[in-house]
Amino acid sequence: MTETWSVVMLISAGLFAAGVVSIAWERAPAWRAADPASFRVEFAHTLRRMDRLQPALLLVCLISSVGFAVSASGMARTVAGLAAACLVAVLVGSGAGLVPIQRRLVSIRDRGLNAADVERLRTRWLAGHLIRTAVALGAFALLVVAAVA
Repeated sequence: MTETWSVVMLISAGLFAAGVVSIAWERAPAWRAADPASFRVEFAHTLRRMDRLQPALLLVCLISSVGFAVSASGMARTVAGLAAACLVAVLVGSGAGLVPIQRRLVSIRDRGLNAADVERLRTRWLAGHLIRTAVALGAFALLVVAAVA
């Protein structure tokens, strides 16, 4: 059973990490340079594509990581448990910190946000996403170590 958990865990973790890295690597620089109105349109477009996929991958990765940790022993169990804790931090941080910002930025009701408000929200979201990316990459590395341990 550990082997099955390992395969699901590594595939979902790799896909999740690739998703957050692609946003940090490719989209974030473009969003930083965009004027506030263009940023909101581009941000909303990307979110429509990523908002369903990324949380689903994160949950599959978290569940499979816990499944792997429960079925493994020794160092593999410990490292997978640590990675799962990182994934929980990503889930909670995203839900509590980033999702409310995302909703404000794409909300039709908040179309009246001035440029300074958009800039402040954009800066907070990009900083939070950078943290999410670093933690997700760390969790992925830990899961790889757990799988080969």
